[in-house]
Amino acid sequence: MASLYEINLQRDILREKSIEILADFFRYMETQKIEEFDIKTPIGQLYQTVGDIYCNIFKPEYENMEKLNEANGKLDLAREILKNSYLEE
Repeated sequence: MASLYEINLQRDILREKSIEILADFFRYMETQKIEEFDIKTPIGQLYQTVGDIYCNIFKPEYENMEKLNEANGKLDLAREILKNSYLEE
């Protein structure tokens, strides 16, 4: 079982990771002149998922490593989809 320190450390890491991904979304929005995403679209759902993790990472729903690992996987997936499907290299 992970200690509270380990859980909070992982929360901090995921918060920073989600900020980096949100910055990528904002860059994409700026280049495409998009004011906001339609939540019904795949990119809108990705954006909402990353934003939800950013806003809620310190809430009780993320108080164990299993949930944190799940959030980390979602962030990795969002980053890869964004990089491979939307961002120009």
